[in-house]
This record gives sequence, structure tokens and C-alpha cells, in this order.
Amino acid sequence: MDTPRPATRSHFDDGSPPPASFSRRHLIFAGLAATATVGYASYSNSQNDTTDDDDAATPADTTTRDTTTTATSIPAAAAPAAAAPTTAASAPTPTLTHELTQGMTGPEVETLQSALVDLSFDPGPVDGVFGGATVRSVWAFEKIVLGIPRTEMRGAVTPEMWDLIHRGVRIAPRRTPGGTHMEVYLPEQVSVLFVDGEARVISHVSSGENIEWCDVVKIDLDDGTTEEKGICGISKTPGGVYHFERKVDGWRNAKLGRLYQPVYFNYGIAIHGSGNVPHYPASRGCVRHPMHIAEYLPDLIEINDMIYVFDGVEEPETYGAAPMIFDYPDPDWIPPTTTTPPTTTPPTTTTSTTTVPAPSTTTTTTTSTSSTTSSSTIAAAPPSTTTLPA
Repeated sequence: MDTPRPATRSHFDDGSPPPASFSRRHLIFAGLAATATVGYASYSNSQNDTTDDDDAATPADTTTRDTTTTATSIPAAAAPAAAAPTTAASAPTPTLTHELTQGMTGPEVETLQSALVDLSFDPGPVDGVFGGATVRSVWAFEKIVLGIPRTEMRGAVTPEMWDLIHRGVRIAPRRTPGGTHMEVYLPEQVSVLFVDGEARVISHVSSGENIEWCDVVKIDLDDGTTEEKGICGISKTPGGVYHFERKVDGWRNAKLGRLYQPVYFNYGIAIHGSGNVPHYPASRGCVRHPMHIAEYLPDLIEINDMIYVFDGVEEPETYGAAPMIFDYPDPDWIPPTTTTPPTTTPPTTTTSTTTVPAPSTTTTTTTSTSSTTSSSTIAAAPPSTTTLPA
């Protein structure tokens, strides 16, 4: 990859000026002019020794404007946010003769990715593959540097864009509170993390969709359990001035969705990682970042660092710390019942017992006269006595 040019070099100066040649007459006139200038300066200082130091220190370049609206807002003599110092013998910018688009691979894509890294537009791995992460970093460049509306960005790198990327650009903050702060530009769907006034991470984002929604959500509670609720809300990301309040490592199930590495700044609204960061606002109010950026972004932020959310309508200070639009119960949601299910009794087998009376047994005892003595003597009924009339 090419080494960036010196910080004092003009973005539009591609070569050193030719050495000047002067005649004897030029030298004489130059000497006279210098003498007159010194004399006038001495006289001026003697008359007024209270010159405003701020006026004397005013930089030559005073054309810096809002970086998110037009490409001319990039200071011409400013150094890239992440550019390393170099010498005058740096190699020339490689030439690109065609567009680079998603799906391409090769050394030109790798050179592009390296240049984007130097400018703090994180394209993901520098691997020579023009994948989704590189597309999103190009989206951010198109919107914040070239001023292309998000509805018209292409995610492709033209030869002209290639030259600008390699000349280097500097994204200036709109607010300068000092230290670390983040600025979120909702119209452009871009966030920038600044450290001491220099862009540290520039990312494409996806914020609130601005619609009403209702859903059954799972919520991680502080005691480690999960609760299920049916709620509704308005998916709006309010503009305003906030401070980062709380971090959560890893994944969290929240009312506004499943969040990765969230850093909260407005009640339930957070910046967080997501596997779905489309080219349009799609969240329920949070500010989604690509997953590879969410891996390290929270580590660059401290609790109480400031975040300014620009909505394109009013300045953030006009709103102050405007609270989020809170959710409310879904009137159509029926909670699952929690009654104890009935105990299933196995079917009872009824056995019908029919008692049949035992057949009567008639024992006929025949008494016979025997000489044999029986062990049980059965007395015979006395003979009936019938008296006949005389």
C-alpha cells in the first residue's frame, strides 16, 4: 500500500514546483521591496504593540464546513485522521482504470482496504475481498465525504473516488467537547467516534425506522432469568445531547431487540452490533453498527463520554437529552396461561361379578340295616303313624 503524503502537502498538488530563476533586475527590486517592508513593519510595531494574537494565529484555510453535506467541506491542507507521516520520496498513487465493486478480489481491492483503514473507515479484514464490510465502509465514505444522499450511494469505487481516498481526507467534528465523543448523523446514517478532535472510527449505521411496531419480545432480567412480553413502541432515534451510561458485554435480549455489545445512552437506546445493518433506517430506535466494529468500539468509549445525535432538523442542543419514546403493552397480546395442567387418570376397568348361586345339592340318605357300626349314626325319621278307623 502506498505511504500517505506529508500533512502539509496540498491534496491537489501532485508534483513539486519547478525552481524559480531570477535576473539581476529581479534581485535588485526584491531587495528594495524587502527593505521597505521591514521599515514599514518597524514603524507599525512602534505605533501599535497590542496586536491580537488570535488574528496573527488565524490559519490560512478557513473554508471548512459541514463534512456531511458536501465534498468541498474537506480542508484542503489537512492531514488524514490516521495517516502516518512520510517523506517527499513516497511512491505515487497507483492508478485505477475501472470501478471496484462488491464481489471483486485482488491486490487493487486490498490496496483500497488499506487506504480506508488509514482514513478510519474500517472495511473489515484487509484480505483483498470486496465483501459486505468493505461495501459499508464505502457507503460511509460516499455519504460523509462526497455528500452523496444515502438513497443514491452505490458502494462502488470509481477512479475519481480512488484518487481522493489516496490523497487523504480529514473529517472534522461538528462539536469539540474535548476527549472522546461520538457524533451520529441520522440523515446520512453515519457515526464518527472522535478522540481529541480526530476521527478514530467512521462507520455506516442503521437507526430507528420511525414506525409503530408491536411484537412479543424476550427480555433478559437482572436476576439472570428471561421474561416474555407483548409490547408496542415507536421506532424513533431522537436527536439530542447525551452521555454513555452503561455497557453490556456480549449479547443481550432487550425490548428493542437482540443487541450485541450494547453501550446505552438514552434509557433503552444504545449503539450496538448487528448482523443486519442495511442501507436504510431499520432499527427500533438503537444505532446499529456492523459486527466487526462492535467487537472493539465499546472499548474505545468510557462511561460519561458524550454523544451528539444530529437529526437534520434542529441542532442537538435544541433537544437537550430528549428521552426515548417508551414502549407500552400490546393490547392484543394474551399472556400464556400458567395454571397447573390437569392430572390424567388412567381409565378404570370395571369388572362385573355375577354371583351364580351354587346348585342345590340333594343328599339322599339311605338307611339300611346293617350289622356294621358306622362312625356317624344318622337317626331315621320315625315312621308316620296312621290310625285307621275301626
